[in-house]
Amino acid sequence: MTAVLFYMAGRLSFLLSWSDNYASAIWPSAGIGLGAVLLWGNAVLPGLYLADLLLRWDVAFRLETPLQFIILFLSPLIQVLRSWLGSFLVKRYADFPNELVSLKSILLFFFLAGPIAVSVPSLLSVGALYLNSFVEKQDLAFTFLTWWLGDCSGIAIFTPLFFVVFNKSHRIWRQRRFSLGLPLTVMFLLVALGFTYAQGKEINRLHKMVSEQAETLKNNFEDEFRVHLSVLSRYKNMARLKTLDEAYFRANAQADLSQHYDMIHIVWLKATKTSKYYQFSEQYSETNSLLKSSEFTTVADIVEKLHLTGDTITLIDKHRYVIAVPYYETGPNTCDCIKGVVAAAFDIKKFMHDAMWPGNFKHIVVRLTDDIVQPTFETVFGFNDDKAGDDPYNLAQLETVNFGKQHWYVEVSPGKRFLAEYYSWSPWQLLVGGIFVTGFMSIGLLVLSGYTEIVAAQVDKRTMELKHSNLKLAARERQFRKLVQTQSAIVWRADPVTFKFVFVSAEAVSILGYPIKQWMDEADFWENHLHEDDKDTVLKTCVHGSTTAKNQSYDLEYRMIAADGHIVWLRDIATLVVENGVITELYGFMIDITRQKHSEEQLRLAANTFETQQGIMITDKDANILRVNKAFSQITGYSAPQVIGKNPRILKSGRHDQAFFENYWEQLLTRDKFEGEIWNRRQSGEIYPEWQTVTAVRNELGGVSHYVSVFSDITEKKDAENKIHNMAFYDALTNLPNRRLLLDRFDQELAIARRHKQFGAVLYLDLDHFKILNDSQGHLVGDELLIQVAQRLSSVLREKDTLARLGGDEFVVLLHANSETLATAADQAMVVAEKIREQLNTPFILGQYQHQIGTSIGIALFPEDQQHPDAVLQQADTAMYRSKSSGRNTISFFHSSMQEAADLRLSLEQDLRIAIDQGRFILCYHPHMNAEGIMVGAEALIRWEDKIKGRLSPADFIPVAEESNLILTIGKWVLMEACSQIKMWDDDGLKSVPYISVNVSSRQFRQQDFVYQVKYALDSTGISPSRLGIELTESIMIVDIQDTVDKMKALKALGVTIAVDDFGTGYSSLVYLKQLPLDVLKIDRGFVRDIINDSSDAVIVETIISMAEHLNIKVIAEGVETVEQLAFLKDKGCSIFQGYFFAQPLTAPNFAETYLK
Repeated sequence: MTAVLFYMAGRLSFLLSWSDNYASAIWPSAGIGLGAVLLWGNAVLPGLYLADLLLRWDVAFRLETPLQFIILFLSPLIQVLRSWLGSFLVKRYADFPNELVSLKSILLFFFLAGPIAVSVPSLLSVGALYLNSFVEKQDLAFTFLTWWLGDCSGIAIFTPLFFVVFNKSHRIWRQRRFSLGLPLTVMFLLVALGFTYAQGKEINRLHKMVSEQAETLKNNFEDEFRVHLSVLSRYKNMARLKTLDEAYFRANAQADLSQHYDMIHIVWLKATKTSKYYQFSEQYSETNSLLKSSEFTTVADIVEKLHLTGDTITLIDKHRYVIAVPYYETGPNTCDCIKGVVAAAFDIKKFMHDAMWPGNFKHIVVRLTDDIVQPTFETVFGFNDDKAGDDPYNLAQLETVNFGKQHWYVEVSPGKRFLAEYYSWSPWQLLVGGIFVTGFMSIGLLVLSGYTEIVAAQVDKRTMELKHSNLKLAARERQFRKLVQTQSAIVWRADPVTFKFVFVSAEAVSILGYPIKQWMDEADFWENHLHEDDKDTVLKTCVHGSTTAKNQSYDLEYRMIAADGHIVWLRDIATLVVENGVITELYGFMIDITRQKHSEEQLRLAANTFETQQGIMITDKDANILRVNKAFSQITGYSAPQVIGKNPRILKSGRHDQAFFENYWEQLLTRDKFEGEIWNRRQSGEIYPEWQTVTAVRNELGGVSHYVSVFSDITEKKDAENKIHNMAFYDALTNLPNRRLLLDRFDQELAIARRHKQFGAVLYLDLDHFKILNDSQGHLVGDELLIQVAQRLSSVLREKDTLARLGGDEFVVLLHANSETLATAADQAMVVAEKIREQLNTPFILGQYQHQIGTSIGIALFPEDQQHPDAVLQQADTAMYRSKSSGRNTISFFHSSMQEAADLRLSLEQDLRIAIDQGRFILCYHPHMNAEGIMVGAEALIRWEDKIKGRLSPADFIPVAEESNLILTIGKWVLMEACSQIKMWDDDGLKSVPYISVNVSSRQFRQQDFVYQVKYALDSTGISPSRLGIELTESIMIVDIQDTVDKMKALKALGVTIAVDDFGTGYSSLVYLKQLPLDVLKIDRGFVRDIINDSSDAVIVETIISMAEHLNIKVIAEGVETVEQLAFLKDKGCSIFQGYFFAQPLTAPNFAETYLK
């Protein structure tokens, strides 16, 4: 089968060859031979030899010498060599057999089997062609290139096709029948058809060229013959006219011989008729002077044999021919017999030259034959006969040359160099280009199908891997955050757009001291805390990375300033994930390398100089001290002479056990280095900590020769770490545990309580009215009070109890869980709470002043169900607020009703937000009346119109609004609504209301733009500022007195009236009262209510009225409800009143109907 395929492919390639020397731009047999040897082994090599020999047998008839026959039988061995060598190379260096799926294996396969393997066989094949005269010397390079290219392309195209058909070792070759075999076959056929078409066009062109040359030669020969015939006819005419004598003959003959140099001899013959034939005798003759006359003595005999009937041409030999022209005796009494003959002999070679000149007959072969003398077409004359070559395209043309009544033949055929000179290379270039593209297409399709197979295999593999990975993914996800939180590094993730941290592990607090909340809430946190010396370099690197449209990782080392101010060296490994040019993820982790940096610095300095600030000690292999530096003596107190020759054990502190030193020596012996913290003893006996790095120095043989110890006194560092620890876990002011330490201890206490089934309690304390004291007397006084409170609380607690300060004036007491029941725990908590209240109710001495405070205490018991520390603290906090709402300085236990109240408050806050959005508020107006009962102004009071609950008074929702900051929105609305209502009454033409006063909360008044809010309300409504009053509580004014004075002056500058509401209930002093630009004092209803029955209230009211009179401030009495109250107030000098005695708060329409019409 191999031989048949090889032979058929070879015959096919002949059709694509441009000549008959076997050099073709595609040699399919090369690919088939290589494929057969690779698949079926060397057993097919004899078949390859036989098939190639049969292909060459067509030229055996052209061979002449034994050497050429030897070459014929040896040449097929070259083809065998090509297939064997290619097979050997790809098996040896390309790991064949393989399925040719990777780009590397495909390229290596075709490089070795093609360009490398065919080079030597191609060279040998061309040499054989040259020795057999099938290739001329000047065509050797081109023939070699064509042969080499044909073998390479045959391997590139037909080896894959052979594998597609016969290789059944892998499924991919079956799949490649359509992905590779079909398109490759179609492409090859298209190239072959294209070449065949172009080749046919080119052969037609060459055929036409040869035909034109043959036609030209025929015409030239006939023209030359007619010229010669006309010369002889002239002599015939002269003989007929009897003007021809010998002298005249010779003169004309010499002239003709000199003009026609192909004419050799001219003779005049006289004819004598015998019975059958004519006999001729020479009368006159003339011969070319360059030739001997004896050469032509037989012309008469030649003519006698011609049996002349007309003009006759005949051949004497291969070099000469004779033209004989008879003339006849004519007339009335003649016999029409031949009278004589004029004959001339011509040189055929010169005759041919005359006929072919000046035409271009280069690289063609011309043969002239005579069918009479030489009926076998033996050549009469040949031009370029020695240059005759093969005629693979049958271009030779045979033309008939008419010499009178005789016919000669001229044959024109291509010479050896004809095709080289006149063949247009377009078909060959088309073939080479097509084969080149087809070859690369073959490789490309192999790569593509191989890649598809690789992808399919990878998909199968990845599918299995993904299946296994999915089983582990859930577990890994659950472990991730736990793992992150246990790492010694800061694991972080940031928003890729804003660069704001979205996740930071808990280690951030340990390393830098900043709370996690600050990392994520503070704008530009990371940049703000970078060390100034590193900031520019680090930020430039980060900015460059954020503008790069590709994934990048950055490994940066820089310094950050910790919360306590010390510098921390960090190694930050950050990763940018970029998709489609957009950063989608930014994450990394920071490793504390402060110690590493310190160690590196120590080693670097030790290399530069032995005399460093760190202690250095060098020992021999037996640990005997050889040398120490000055720093060693400064740190330890030992001088060099005191320690040299001794063992370092003289520094031993006794604080480390045997296990420590076993680990110490294990690291030295296995890793040649120990680094860590060691406590040693100075000469003075003082024990101190040092950071020590010990390195084993080895000699050329690998044995330890010395130990080098570099250490530094880290006493101050340890003190700083303790300080940081205290800052992290203790309150800086009172030195009590902070929330973090409290929660840590609470976790332990809960665990113990659950394990032993015992109960404990948490007491949540809040100092009553502490803020007023702190704001009025200053923070120093407030801090002193907190310190004294902490001391008193500590005095009433047990050692196992925990007292913590959470911030501000809030304290928490965690009572040790040692009660058997909840009731016992509650009793114990109540006892401790009473002790605390007793201690705190005792007056405090704050500088020169004595101050008494109360405390609101909330108690929560634990454990219940699955409580967490935060939940218990929240319960205690809720109970504490219950104490505050119950009148302060009280004790409350947490129970479910409190939670219900908290839930109710939350619901109320949500409803309040909805009411603001839906505009469910109205203002009612409570008139201010003078002594004569005339309305002189009014106070605007807000009401909430709820769809379900009806109309709600401020007491039902203002506390919640205050706590949730909704009071700011409500306050702006009240201010704007009151001014707008005054404007509406004026526009309706009603009686003018003198003024409307509005209540302003503390939060609203402390807004920086509060004065602007008032001005905007006045300007937008256009009312007079004097018609608007601002009512402030007494407690608002004494907080930040300077800010209060500035704002009041600004309001007075606008023309607004300022009143103090609920006067007498706060802690203001007359000093503040004198500083404030007040217009009105409103006596609190609590004093007015009991002025008839309580002499103390009566004295207070009388004092307020008298004081206001002296300060030239108006007084308004609130809560006037009886005639007796009114009479008393009038008697004491009060002139303006407000209360239900006159009217209840009225809606705007009712108020207008009652007082403004």
